[in-house]
Amino acid sequence: MNSERENYEKAVGDLIKIMASETKGQDLVDNYVRFLEKEYPRLTISYQQRLEANPTGGRAEAVTFHFFKTCVDEVKINEHPRDGGTDFLCKIGDSEFIAEITSITTDTVTKKSGLKDALTEGTTIQTFSPITRKLCDTVNSKESQMSDCNCPGVLVIASDHPLADTLFDPFDAQRLLVGDMKIGFSIATQRQEMQERSSTNITELKYSCFLQVNQDWDVCNRSISAVLLFHISGVSAFILGILHPDPIHNFSPKLLPSIPFIRLKKWPPEDSILEVEWVKYEENELVGTEPKQKTFWYDPGLD
Repeated sequence: MNSERENYEKAVGDLIKIMASETKGQDLVDNYVRFLEKEYPRLTISYQQRLEANPTGGRAEAVTFHFFKTCVDEVKINEHPRDGGTDFLCKIGDSEFIAEITSITTDTVTKKSGLKDALTEGTTIQTFSPITRKLCDTVNSKESQMSDCNCPGVLVIASDHPLADTLFDPFDAQRLLVGDMKIGFSIATQRQEMQERSSTNITELKYSCFLQVNQDWDVCNRSISAVLLFHISGVSAFILGILHPDPIHNFSPKLLPSIPFIRLKKWPPEDSILEVEWVKYEENELVGTEPKQKTFWYDPGLD
C-alpha cells in the first residue's frame, strides 16, 4: 500500500513539474548551437547537418551535453572536425572521462520492439519485444571508437521514442549486462514430486554487452567503462547506468552521483552464478538502491 501511495504521489509531482517546466528539448538544442557558435565555430555546421539528417541523434547530443554540464565541473567538445573522436571530455576535480553519444531512431525502436510511436487516447495494450540485441550491437559498434582514450569511457545510448522508457527499464538494463534470460525448472524425481519445485533465471550471455565465455569467463568491449540508457522526453530524460565488471579504466559512480548503476557483485563469478546489484553515489558514499530510473529535468529549478 505504501508503495502504491508513493508511486501515486510521485506521478502527481511529476505532472506538476511537467506543467511548470519552461525548458523544452528544443531549447537545449538552440542553446547547444549557440554554445558551438561561440566556442567551436568550426563544428557548428557539421552539428546542424547531423541534426537535420538524424534529429534523434542531434537532440541526444544537445540534451546529454546539458546533462553533463549539470553534473561535472567542465565539459569540452572532444570531437575533431577532421579526425573525429568521441563527443565530450568531462572533468570533475582531478578526474575525467570521455562520453560518446549515440542514438536509436524511433523507427528502429518501433521495428525492433513492435511498440507504436503514436500515442492514442484511452488505454491501449501493446505487445512488444525487448531490444537487447539492438542495444548490444550498438555497444559493439562503439568499441573501437572509444579505444584510444586513457581514461574511463561512458557510452550514452539515447532514444526519443515515446515509449522508450518501457525498453530502457531496470530489467532491460540487467538483460544488457548479463544477456537475455530464460527461466529454468528443475526436473523432479519421483521422491521430489510432492516437494515444491523451484525455478531460476538462466543466461547463455546472448546479447550481453560486456560478458562472454571462452574456455573460462571473459569480457569484451573493455574500452567502454559504463553505458547509460537515456530516454529523452519532452521536458525530462530518464536514465539508468550499467557498469563494466572489468574495464580497461574503471568508472566510479561518484562521477555521476544519483544515477543508479547496475553491476555484478563479483567478477569472476563464483559457482557460475551471476549476482547483480543496483548502486548509486549519495552523500559521499556508494549505497545500494532501488532499481528505478533517474529523472533528469531539463529545467534545473525542478530537480
